Amino acid sequence: MNTTVKMSMSAAALFALCGCFVLNQSEYPAVEMSNVASGAAVRLSGFDATVTTYVPVYGYETVYHMGPYRRHWGPYATTYATETYIPQSVRTNAFIDRAGELLEQSGCLLRTENPDYTVDVKFSGPIVTDGEKAAGAAWTLLTALTADYGCQTWTAKLRIYDAKEGKLLMFSDYDQRYSALVWGPIPLFSPSGSDKTSYNMMQSWCLTALTDRAMADATAFLSSRGAGGAE
Repeated sequence: MNTTVKMSMSAAALFALCGCFVLNQSEYPAVEMSNVASGAAVRLSGFDATVTTYVPVYGYETVYHMGPYRRHWGPYATTYATETYIPQSVRTNAFIDRAGELLEQSGCLLRTENPDYTVDVKFSGPIVTDGEKAAGAAWTLLTALTADYGCQTWTAKLRIYDAKEGKLLMFSDYDQRYSALVWGPIPLFSPSGSDKTSYNMMQSWCLTALTDRAMADATAFLSSRGAGGAE
C-alpha cells in the first residue's frame, strides 16, 4: 500500500471520527413554575402524542441469475438474508407524565378522587412551511450533501376548567418553533449521524417545551386561586 493511499485512508478515518457539528440550534425557552401553596387538586387530560419507531423484520430473498454456475451456463438462484425496518406510530405518555411531575413539584395534588381543576392540553403539528422545506433542500444541495437543516413548529392549547362545574376558567394558546443546522465532512454519512434534525427529536423538543410553558402558566394561575377550587 503506497503512501498516498495510506494518507487518504487516514484522512477518511479522521473525518469519520469528527462526526457532525451543530452549527445552529434553537434555544430552549426559559420557564419558571409557580408555587401552588393552596395544594390545588388537579386532574390532567390531553397531552396526546405519538412517536415513530422502526421495528426490524428479518427474512430471506431469493434472486435468480443467468450465467456461469458450477461449470455450467444457465439459470441459478442465490438466497440472501434481508432486514427491513417497518415504521410504527406508538402513543407516548412522556408529556402528560412530565406535566404531572411539574405540577406535583409545584405543590398540586394529582392523586385525589375529587379534583378541583382539570388541566387539559392539546397538541397539533408539525407545521413546516414551503420556505422552510426549500431552505432544507438548499442547505443539502449547496453544501454537496454535507449539511442538513431541519425545522418544525408545533402548537398547544391550554384549558383549565372547574372540575365540578365544567366552567372554563383559563385558556392560552402557544406555538413553538425548532430549527437546527448540522454539518459534517463526509457527504450524507456525517449529517445522518446527528439526531438534531430527526423528526422524533424535533417533535420531542417542541412538545417538551410546550408542556413546560403551559405548566408554567397553569401553576401561575393555580397559585392565584384559593384552596378548595374555583373562587
